[in-house]
Amino acid sequence: MKTFQALSKAIREGLVASAHDCSEGGIGVALAEMAFSGGFGITARLDKVPFEAKAQRDDSVLFSESNSRFIVEVAPEDQETFERIMKNISFGLIGRVEKTPEFVIYGLKKQICVNAYIDDLKEAWQRPLRW
Repeated sequence: MKTFQALSKAIREGLVASAHDCSEGGIGVALAEMAFSGGFGITARLDKVPFEAKAQRDDSVLFSESNSRFIVEVAPEDQETFERIMKNISFGLIGRVEKTPEFVIYGLKKQICVNAYIDDLKEAWQRPLRW
């Protein structure tokens, strides 16, 4: 409940440019869907994701589905205020929006584990939905 209340406050204060839940497909799918929507690339780091798990694997962090986990886009000038609102909530600065169409994710050992173009990812996502 604390997560939802804090995030709602940040949204009401105009600090959130976009947000996506991580319930279906986890962080990886949420980031990709956000990139599809905005048409911008993303650089993200899994080693900055707060999580508690025994398995220290990139795929576990990238695709674990969490009911109360969100990816939130905040402008750099709003970061400090956003972090102040979220001070009692577990969160991490995991990446940034890029002007290029590249989708790059660094794994837990700081090596690239996903490197693709958002148009290619979007096509792979939409292809099965076509008749």
